Amino acid sequence: MRIGTLELDGRVLLAPLAGYGDAPFRVLCRRHGAAMVYTEMVSSLGIKFSNSKTFEMLSLDPAEHPVDVQIFGARPEAMAAAADALVRAGADAIDINMGCPEPKIVKTGAGSALLKNLPLIDEITAAVTRASALPVTVKIRKGFLIDDDVTEEILAICEKNGVAALTIHGSTAVQGRSGSKDWDVIAAAKERATIPIIANGGVKKAEDARKFLDYTGADFVMVGRAALGNPWIFDQIRDVLQGKPLREPTIEERFAVMVEHVDREVALKGEAIGVKEMRKHLAFYFRGLPEATTYRGRINAVKEHRQLIQMLDEYHMLCISAGEEVRRDT
Repeated sequence: MRIGTLELDGRVLLAPLAGYGDAPFRVLCRRHGAAMVYTEMVSSLGIKFSNSKTFEMLSLDPAEHPVDVQIFGARPEAMAAAADALVRAGADAIDINMGCPEPKIVKTGAGSALLKNLPLIDEITAAVTRASALPVTVKIRKGFLIDDDVTEEILAICEKNGVAALTIHGSTAVQGRSGSKDWDVIAAAKERATIPIIANGGVKKAEDARKFLDYTGADFVMVGRAALGNPWIFDQIRDVLQGKPLREPTIEERFAVMVEHVDREVALKGEAIGVKEMRKHLAFYFRGLPEATTYRGRINAVKEHRQLIQMLDEYHMLCISAGEEVRRDT
């Protein structure tokens, strides 16, 4: 399967996950079957003006490629400048965020606010594709207001301006993560499209992804929050798509990944920040494990790398002795 010049080894992609989708997490998802990973959304103005915190978000690990770096903004010239910089940063593709519903993004005219301004979408996609030889992808919702559907118009703009693939989330900006997801709008876009369509929104388990792809005919499916604490979902979706039985990771496999995730976060961000960052990730990893509530509380008091590893070792032993099956639906 291809997106522009990129040859991908599967049909399942890791979505951009603000606050979670850093390099250590992306590496683990890539290893467990994500065909391509997306970064957290990065400010085009932050890149243009060399903001240090923005450039920290552009730390790419050799083990995560291919990686699609997502940028946001409402100024075509700044988006183009950012795209040019991302070539030097080692990105494999550039994604334009046109779907984020967060008020602080929308009020700047970026993210899902662009869905209300098709001429500006035209300008931005043209500017970014001119600025970079990398494949350019675009991620949208079907519209801004509850009854909006601008997918047909945006698809036409993307195709005209040389965009390599379009990701469609089947809800509107005002719905946020709530409400039903419109698979029909994605299926209709796929019927018209001359570029790959990536289906997004509502995948919680492997079987959801298979049904999503079958129903829409999309080329790829994108998985977001279902991957938190569960990078194995990409392996599971690949197996389901190949007709293989679904396999849950063992307790040993789960804790080995947790420890590696901790080590990678600390190596990238230092002990204080790395341990703090892992608290939110571990809360997801603990889902379905015995005494999860107790250990979620305990991790909030841990400040040292060594202490966190010791606590995970202790919890690992408890889970083994409990002999309980892990329930992914909890």
